[in-house]
Amino acid sequence: MRHLRPLEEKNLNILLNIGDAMTEQQIFEKLIPLIREITGAREEQIKMESGLMMDLGAESIDLLDFSFLVEEEFGITIEADEFEQQAKKRIPGGVYENDGLLTEKALEELRKALPEVPAEYLKPGLKKIELPSVLNVAVFVHIIQRKLTEKSQEINNA
Repeated sequence: MRHLRPLEEKNLNILLNIGDAMTEQQIFEKLIPLIREITGAREEQIKMESGLMMDLGAESIDLLDFSFLVEEEFGITIEADEFEQQAKKRIPGGVYENDGLLTEKALEELRKALPEVPAEYLKPGLKKIELPSVLNVAVFVHIIQRKLTEKSQEINNA
């Protein structure tokens, strides 16, 4: 049997210990120190509805650091344009953006893909480059939960 590197072993232990899924609360609690690390926010400031950029002061480069921390902590990858990819798949042949502004169809699909984001943030005039600024903690909790469940199912089906 080959020996696992520490990160592989940690990720395997996460998957074995969660069964089919971690709860939303368990994921949220594991995210708090990661969010504190990238934003410097106090624990009591971090809520599910807190926007990483709008409320907690993260900058776009911090979101990249956050994705690395999430990968290290949970053993999953969140792509920088993950939400865009989801929305674009739902608009086959449609236009996602026009001159940097998200189209109405794109906004409609993003509202479906990101139900945690208040609809008033996903309104006409939103620029593609501004999309990360509307993401809140709940978005990340739910995507991590979904990806952990998928990964666990892959292991169980292997």
